[in-house]
Amino acid sequence: GTGAVAINHSWVAANQDLAMALLFGIGYAGIIFEESLAFNKSGVGLLMAVSLWVIRSIGAPSPDIAVSELTHASAEVSEIVFFLLGAMTIVEIVDAHQGFKLVTDNITTRKPRTLLWVVGFVTFFLSSVLDNLTSTIVMVSLLRKLVPPSEYRKLLGAVVVIAANAGGAWTPIGDVTTTMLWIHGQISTLPTMKGLILPSAVSLAVPLSLLSLTSEVNGKGQDLPNVLASEQMAPRGQLVFSVGIGALIFVPVFKALTGLPPFMGMLLGLGVL
Repeated sequence: GTGAVAINHSWVAANQDLAMALLFGIGYAGIIFEESLAFNKSGVGLLMAVSLWVIRSIGAPSPDIAVSELTHASAEVSEIVFFLLGAMTIVEIVDAHQGFKLVTDNITTRKPRTLLWVVGFVTFFLSSVLDNLTSTIVMVSLLRKLVPPSEYRKLLGAVVVIAANAGGAWTPIGDVTTTMLWIHGQISTLPTMKGLILPSAVSLAVPLSLLSLTSEVNGKGQDLPNVLASEQMAPRGQLVFSVGIGALIFVPVFKALTGLPPFMGMLLGLGVL
């Protein structure tokens, strides 16, 4: 048993890259087929991450080198984690004060085709400030209050997903990928927005135009019933919504003014809120 462990240890040390590639492939397959295998993808991801660093520790010239690399990598990842935690907490605070009721209150149209475009572009611009996953969750929850259960609501859900991905692509804080590139200095704010807003808008307008021709939209001969909940906005809900959105928009300005990492601006906005 001890000899086998020693042989495996030496093989991993001599074939570190291959061992990492094999482990990553197995772990990624576990994440992809989580439902079929009854696995939890978060657990698989954690096991894979720790195991990869164990392999690096075995293959490194000394454990101190692996520890130094781990510390450096953790510092980079923590910037993303703090940024996303701050953004998600701001959204939760706004939602707890029914701040997003301002959005539903201003969507007054009951015509299916018009509502399709309104929901698409509201999600598009909301996703440019929030990350696209959070925007999708927020808008889908709002749709439950706007539209009764139907095939049409499912179609609007698809519109939300398309619009959130399109809207998140043209700002540094609209998508996890662009956020990571921005935090690491690979892209800048204004050139990214100028260069991508038109392609992003087109990538939304084309699917919306096609979906407007579907039977779920054209088959509705009458306006949709109003199913908005009668709940009242919490005290200071409008203020919390305004401050929350303002805090998110201020993050790129904070980075430009101070040169500090964006997560500091996000935490500042969270503190103000």
